[in-house]
Amino acid sequence: MKIELKNNKGFSWHQNKSIFIKGYFYDENNVFYQKENAIKFLSSIENKEDFKSLLKILNGVFSIIVLIDNLTFIAADTTRSFPIFYTLKNEEIILSDDILHLKNNYGLTSFNTVSETELKSSYHTHGKKTLLKNVFQVQSNQYLIIKKNTIIENNFFFSYAIKEENSGTYNSLKNNAVKAFENTFKRLIKSLDNKTVVIPLSAGFDSRLISVFLKKYNYKNVICYTYGRKDSFEIENSKKTAENLGFQWHFIEYNNDLIGDFVNTKEFESYAHFAGKHIAMPNMQEFFAVRYLKESQIIPKDSIFISGYAGDLLGGSQFLKVIPESLNHSEIVDLILSKKFNMCSLSNSNKKKIEKEIKNSLLNFDENYLEKIPSSVFEDYDIKEKIAKYIFNSASFYTFFGFEHRFPFWDKELLNFFKQVPVKFKVMKTLFDDVLINNYFKPENVYFKSENQPSKKIIYTQKIKDKVKPILPTFIKEKFLQKNDWNNYESITKRMLFSLKKENIENDRKFLSYNEIIIQWYLIFCKNSAK
Repeated sequence: MKIELKNNKGFSWHQNKSIFIKGYFYDENNVFYQKENAIKFLSSIENKEDFKSLLKILNGVFSIIVLIDNLTFIAADTTRSFPIFYTLKNEEIILSDDILHLKNNYGLTSFNTVSETELKSSYHTHGKKTLLKNVFQVQSNQYLIIKKNTIIENNFFFSYAIKEENSGTYNSLKNNAVKAFENTFKRLIKSLDNKTVVIPLSAGFDSRLISVFLKKYNYKNVICYTYGRKDSFEIENSKKTAENLGFQWHFIEYNNDLIGDFVNTKEFESYAHFAGKHIAMPNMQEFFAVRYLKESQIIPKDSIFISGYAGDLLGGSQFLKVIPESLNHSEIVDLILSKKFNMCSLSNSNKKKIEKEIKNSLLNFDENYLEKIPSSVFEDYDIKEKIAKYIFNSASFYTFFGFEHRFPFWDKELLNFFKQVPVKFKVMKTLFDDVLINNYFKPENVYFKSENQPSKKIIYTQKIKDKVKPILPTFIKEKFLQKNDWNNYESITKRMLFSLKKENIENDRKFLSYNEIIIQWYLIFCKNSAK
């Protein structure tokens, strides 16, 4: 077996002769491990039973490779922030964290047409597939055991799917939610080592809670920033939050001067490969903001970004919007297909192919999923697929520029708590918002009159609009698009549109969304780099 690890941006690989670790974790006693300490901790693994037992207690963001005798153990956490790719060449398995390295050095340039369809319709490839034939990825919460270039065990060590909801009273649930948040942020602060924390502070609740906890625990080195158009709705509440908490705040305007003619620069080409990894649309949202913060020397080189990624998902933001309150097992596959593969028009043959892939993934994630609550099965699928492969992969703009990150909402204690919250308290994020607003925001004076939480009526109205949107005339779609373009994606993507036109490629846009442009540009970019 060959192990060829190339990427040390943001987080570096640390290794001895038999252990490779990237990232960090806590043990069952809340002790923080990173770098050499993590290697020392993992040195206790002597066999596969030890390895699987440790995976159950590790709480963090990590990828691990352990060599013992003739066995190789590989694992990635829930966020799968540091993907490991593998291929079989000349009867030898090759592991790497750099898919472009595998592609260029082993002649793996053939593209998987099913993966291309998945990328265009859902922003990422699904299952273990990548855009390249015969190159695969270790998935969220997955472990592999390899013996003599053969995968002898392939399983998942954490699931968000449950058999029963928590039967406690609302008050007991609320008290336990507070405990889980308190424990999570105490652990987080242990990991920061008094380094400067940088918070992408939006108008939403998730990043605000992070800033509130840092204030509560008297963490001093905090810089907040907001980005986008100068008329962005994010600005007012973000600025007021930072001011009320006494934190430094910066606004980064996304104008033509900042964006510039970025598409054909070496820096952006490097970023597109680094962030896309031949598995996902490279996210553009914070690329220019993080670059500006670094180049302007507003933040120190060893700063740590703390993002509120997908916290609202734990609270139940997808219920009503995506997941019906009463979902049956027989409806799960159709719901995934309709809600997670809807960014381009699919032919009947492609629908059948993807439907087969979904069924296989559900069984791979949990062969007993029919015994679990259907909505939790859907959430588990979504976490292992879109949340890991697209949302958390978006943090590439932090690591690309050399910074570490933290994802407090994906602490295992919070995951284990919120997955058991009854659906009735997830609808409208009832419990989640109650805890955040009344236990944290109001006491710190960061709950504002201008808060705009959607009602059930607004959610149902939006669902109707989403169904109608694809058939609207182009000029109406364009008005909606420009009205809600808070990050100035029109300016960003017009450079990509120009590149597509140079290739004589007609951009296929179902919703007339900017992401459709980025995905199609990225596919051509990947294929051109294979020539």
